[in-house]
Amino acid sequence: MFNTILVPVALNHTEMLERKLDAARHLRGTEGRIIAVSVIEDIPAYVAEYAMVKPDRQKLVQEIRNAFAHALAGHDDVERVTLAGKPGVVIANYAEEIGADLIVTAASRPGSEGYALGSTASRLARRAPCSVMVIR
Repeated sequence: MFNTILVPVALNHTEMLERKLDAARHLRGTEGRIIAVSVIEDIPAYVAEYAMVKPDRQKLVQEIRNAFAHALAGHDDVERVTLAGKPGVVIANYAEEIGADLIVTAASRPGSEGYALGSTASRLARRAPCSVMVIR
């Protein structure tokens, strides 16, 4: 059984969230905890430079946190953390920082963005300091 399990949550792909949380609950030890992680990606400076309307970062962060809370409504046993950066990198770094022993993520279906795994799942599998379970 695992003590600290991270579950990345891509707010534009919540269709696998229930399956990931079910797997995490099944693998969690009696004193273990599950932490859902949402990552806010920054707009690259070279893109933001050409944007006609500059996004209101505070409003954007609040909207993301609201969507995160909505996605996890009813899952009171799950802690929530919001990070900023590239998901595959910051989640792996966060896992190391808190001593997580498992990350439960989802793979996208094969397509143009990655044949076997999505980019975040692939980065996590390569970078994570702990075991990574990929749900399909």
